[in-house]
Amino acid sequence: MRFNTLKSVLIKSGLAASVLLLASGAAFAQSVSLTAAATTTTLPDGSTVPMWGYSCSAAAIAPATCALLNPAAAATITTPAHWSPVVITVPYVPTGTTLTISLTNSLPALVPETSLVIVGQLGAGLGTTASSVASPTHNPQGVTWPIANTGATNQPPPQGSRVQSFSTPVLPAATGTLTWSNLKPGTYLIESGTHPSIQGPMGLYGILVVTTAPAGTTPGCAYPGATALLPCVVPYNAEVPLLLSEIDPVQNSAVNTAVNTAGFSENMVWSGQPGGCNDPLAPTFHQCYPPAVNYSPLYYLINGVAFNKSSAITSVFPALPAAGVTPLTGSVLVRFVNAGLRMHVPSIVGALTTPAVVPTGVTAAAAPGFSLVAEDGNPLPGVSRVQSEVFLAAGKTYDVMVNAPATGATALPVFDRELSLSGNAIARDAGMLAYIAVNGAAAPLTAM
Repeated sequence: MRFNTLKSVLIKSGLAASVLLLASGAAFAQSVSLTAAATTTTLPDGSTVPMWGYSCSAAAIAPATCALLNPAAAATITTPAHWSPVVITVPYVPTGTTLTISLTNSLPALVPETSLVIVGQLGAGLGTTASSVASPTHNPQGVTWPIANTGATNQPPPQGSRVQSFSTPVLPAATGTLTWSNLKPGTYLIESGTHPSIQGPMGLYGILVVTTAPAGTTPGCAYPGATALLPCVVPYNAEVPLLLSEIDPVQNSAVNTAVNTAGFSENMVWSGQPGGCNDPLAPTFHQCYPPAVNYSPLYYLINGVAFNKSSAITSVFPALPAAGVTPLTGSVLVRFVNAGLRMHVPSIVGALTTPAVVPTGVTAAAAPGFSLVAEDGNPLPGVSRVQSEVFLAAGKTYDVMVNAPATGATALPVFDRELSLSGNAIARDAGMLAYIAVNGAAAPLTAM
């Protein structure tokens, strides 16, 4: 790996003291309390959609922090009355960091359990204390067509049990203690590990950030280096997490109806046939989850906010620290996380980036776009890749770097380049759009 000499010197001088200090410390535990509960969200067109979400139900033990990604919901952080994804931030310690999350299950009583996984981190009983249920019965099938088969039949082979929770389950009205040891630095998706195709789209997701945050004039370090000569491979002066997701109001409403119907069973197989749980005349009507394959999102969100052209300020997310980032030369780390079930292609309009790693003989200079610095919690090796967008598949994370805008510049727009997204399939000037505010920048007077 070939580093620009000047930038390497600056990195060493700014980070060596803090990294060595952390390296000398012992492993320590940090704690966060979350509550999973039913709530709602109101969208720009006035629609109210049932949601399930996490709330920071108690103060985190410093230096860990827990916050809502939606600033409009921050005033009610201790209650689940307003839905928002959460972001948990813990400092990275090379000798080992343990995170304990106390998860309280306040979901509707008929939901038998929930759980929590951090994609890319091992812990919380992942793969060891998972729960399972018996596979449904598979009836014999005719081996010829049409359905009115008079010949031989095929008996499907026995099926093994199906996973219900991929990690330690937490029962209704109970609190579970979930632990992750030796956290890796980086950006990670938090989501429910129980029936992910249902509990995930209902809103049970968030972000975990493991990092060394900036302190005054000392840059932060997103990914540490392996040697004292290279204490950090991804330094930064400010950061902003951006979580992308969607809402299918039809599915969420169907799930909400089901879990509030007497006799509900999340293991009942959905059926639209006469007598099935989607037959209005059947006694089991609404007693099962809707088919997840019918998932059709109509609203697109960044940090839990659907863009509203009449109130663009609600989609402005400040980079932290909120002030003091040197214009043009200061670096802003943007942490992209896709908690949805669809791929998104985020792009930052008007961004410039100065690559940290350039080929031998090339002088680093600002270029349009952003530098791709890490993928799924893994820093990218070699020469920096400058791009104008990333293909953000479901469940994926990317860390990208941009230069702090010039003094007086407006906030940087972020949008999904799919270009066919809307709000409720009719609001063509909605879709997936937000703004990154560096040094207190405001959104443009005319929404982009």
